[in-house]
Amino acid sequence: MSSEYEYTEKDLDDFLEVGIKLIKEAGDIAKAADRSKVSMKTDSLDYASQVLTETDQKVEKHLMTGLSKAFSDHKFIGEESISENGCIDSFSNNPTWIIDPIDGTMNFIHNNPLFCTSMGLTINRRIVLGIVYCPMIDQLFTAIKGKGAHLNGEVIHVSECRSPSKAMVICEVSCGKNELKKEANVETMKNLLKNVQAIRCPGPAALDMCWVGAGFADSFFHFGIHCWDMAAGAIIIREAGGVILDPSGSEFDFMGRSCLCASSNELAEGMQPLIVPFKVDRDFPDVCPF
Repeated sequence: MSSEYEYTEKDLDDFLEVGIKLIKEAGDIAKAADRSKVSMKTDSLDYASQVLTETDQKVEKHLMTGLSKAFSDHKFIGEESISENGCIDSFSNNPTWIIDPIDGTMNFIHNNPLFCTSMGLTINRRIVLGIVYCPMIDQLFTAIKGKGAHLNGEVIHVSECRSPSKAMVICEVSCGKNELKKEANVETMKNLLKNVQAIRCPGPAALDMCWVGAGFADSFFHFGIHCWDMAAGAIIIREAGGVILDPSGSEFDFMGRSCLCASSNELAEGMQPLIVPFKVDRDFPDVCPF
């Protein structure tokens, strides 16, 4: 691995400023797009993750081009630009933007307004900054490590929920051909129906995490999620006073493809036995803690 990358708080402020400008421009691209132009990346069993639109590619290119012009030594991990086998080939200490150009692609192609663009920044392989923008409802979530989380410039904080019985829980249910994953989803849903106050399935994982951070819901979990879905949302929920960990209760690993977010440690502990685990392959071999 390369040597430690040195940076200042002002650097982070500059990175955030440029990122916000670009992500709002990306929102304009998405709002103006023809949502009917869709193709499939592969014949994978996981159908939803393989849907590709022209807008995904346009937005990712816009973000990467703009960031490269502003910061020549920055690297990228983008959903649409990873290797053909779907694996991340390298991950260095350099500032690395982890980008999901359109999170909630199925919503996007069905003319549902709940889709977003997600940009998480790592330095020395640790998440230091996150930006999530949902253009159709004009929600811009931001966070810098140690400086709190914000929605449209206003400070946000998680709810005070401590018990599943009082919790609104966000989850996403897959409709692909993977039978084991569907069975785990069904069993988990049965547990939730008996033990939580409300369940919602909005669609975009990054936005789901932000909504927990803003107190619009109390918990969110997912198996099979990718680093580009989680990187920005993870720091936003942490900076909003929330908890993020692996559903098993172990430390959160943003390359591990699973997460449990909650407004409190007590709620996270109460949620863990309700969630039926599902094993997924990692995004990157090395463990990458928060």
